[in-house]
Amino acid sequence: MRKIILISLMLLFAGAGVSGELMRIVHEPTAGIVAPRTYSISMNTFPSDGLRFSFCVGIIPRLAAGLGYGGWNITGMNDPSWFEHIYLKARFRLLDETVPLPGMVLGFDNEPEAVRSGGSYRRKARDIYLALSKNFQTIGGDMAFHFGISADVRELVHAGVWTGLDKSFPGGFGTAFEYDFATDEADSVRFDVGGGFLSGEVYWESFGQVRISLQFIDILETGGRSYRALGIDFLGLF
Repeated sequence: MRKIILISLMLLFAGAGVSGELMRIVHEPTAGIVAPRTYSISMNTFPSDGLRFSFCVGIIPRLAAGLGYGGWNITGMNDPSWFEHIYLKARFRLLDETVPLPGMVLGFDNEPEAVRSGGSYRRKARDIYLALSKNFQTIGGDMAFHFGISADVRELVHAGVWTGLDKSFPGGFGTAFEYDFATDEADSVRFDVGGGFLSGEVYWESFGQVRISLQFIDILETGGRSYRALGIDFLGLF
């Protein structure tokens, strides 16, 4: 925990004066984008002693791309075991958010869910996806609703569908929830059979630069035992 706090403080001072858009709900993508000369770093833990991290940079207006990687036993006493692949991530902003219309992003992410200890099911990668986000001003802070669909580029049987919301409160605190209907997954975990995948988080955010969160993954235990994770997101300038 001390390492997490120290890293967060270092990132906070390094990125002073930067503010950006929300790039994820809990794990699922939003319609957020990284502006040119801006980069986004996201990290989160998972069992056992695993760490996933991604790096995304704004290339030109409306286009951002990056990489994802990670491994198991990154902390602790056992030897680390790294992912077999480096994963690709990209986003193109199709529509900016307006008063009547949501923002829209066309993206690509071929990173599947990392295998968790004690898990019985590993969720697929989103691959090609379309995400929409709409923000509203509410009492105590903003609230945003998100919706997305995805397609497996290797074997398209059913489209993936997810939805979610995030709500901010005074002092930089907030909460977020997402629900994956699992329509592109095995029949045993679909929303109408296994219940789908529900995750949530509580977070503290500093001016859109650093976000520290406690995540509750797979609350319905569709893919195995639910677990808690720590997450850090950081936005900075080149």
